[in-house]
Amino acid sequence: MNKFAHIKLDEKRFADQTLEYILKNQNTALGSSLFLDILDPRISYGDLNDHIEFLKERLSHLIFFVDYDTVKFKNSLSGFSDHTHRTTRLLNKITSEKENFSKEIFWANAKEEENYQKISQFNCFEDKIVSEAKLYNVLVNGPFFNVKGWILYYQALLDLKFAEFSEKIVSGKTIMKYRPFKGKYFIGIETDYQSCKINFRKGWWETPEYELIIFEKIDAKKIKRIVTFEKFVHPHFNPPTFSFTGYFGTKTRQDISEIEMLTDDGTRKEFLGDGSVRLYNTDEFNNDYKRHAYYYYDMLYHTTKEYIRFIEETFNPEE
Repeated sequence: MNKFAHIKLDEKRFADQTLEYILKNQNTALGSSLFLDILDPRISYGDLNDHIEFLKERLSHLIFFVDYDTVKFKNSLSGFSDHTHRTTRLLNKITSEKENFSKEIFWANAKEEENYQKISQFNCFEDKIVSEAKLYNVLVNGPFFNVKGWILYYQALLDLKFAEFSEKIVSGKTIMKYRPFKGKYFIGIETDYQSCKINFRKGWWETPEYELIIFEKIDAKKIKRIVTFEKFVHPHFNPPTFSFTGYFGTKTRQDISEIEMLTDDGTRKEFLGDGSVRLYNTDEFNNDYKRHAYYYYDMLYHTTKEYIRFIEETFNPEE
């Protein structure tokens, strides 16, 4: 147990709270967050109330670390793969099937579909016109994401799914969405999206990096940081569903034999005949990518809500 800045971080208590959450949600669409790391997707466990000791063991590997006023965590939970191609492929296949089933339930909700349509009208990728001489220097950074479109989409998803964080502080490139917490303290979700922008330009679709901040307000734009949680994610559901990189991999990689895999990220070339080349991406998976990001933020909301509850219950502003 680590105690600092009014907080007692009790890993055992957090594990017990997470166990209750898993049991409560085992037969819901949230189930996909439970099997990514904690449950072996090859096994049909039935009623998880019959596997309490197994679940307790799986939840016992988390440790919180405190570096001055920053909370970090390490989860040494072992996976189920023996790292062979066959096993990894099987686990990915079954996990994808389970997630797709959860998504079918999720998208049957007309309200989610309506909200998605309102904020998702942008192109995932953008075209590039380059000279033939520079073609392969540029092509190495494909696919070519629509950086501005994606960042605005992430912001819209955060506004939609974490609506209670209704206030905003913008400082340079850093954006914090926040709400009242306890007493004179506030809690906020902060990012500058810089890592996303850098990775996008390298052709990588990365999940945004958010931090959770407990702070005092000095004035309209100035704050005093009390505690920073390095990763805004539930430590037992990290990630809450397939990461963007992982999901992109499921769409762009295809097994063609027991030992061979074909990768196609959808980037195409069109020689224009004037010494230049148009680089573009197919539209095959555009909707899938945007829907997965929407689903990810929804799962992030539901799981981190439990994490914030744990933090709030253990935060004593009088100490």
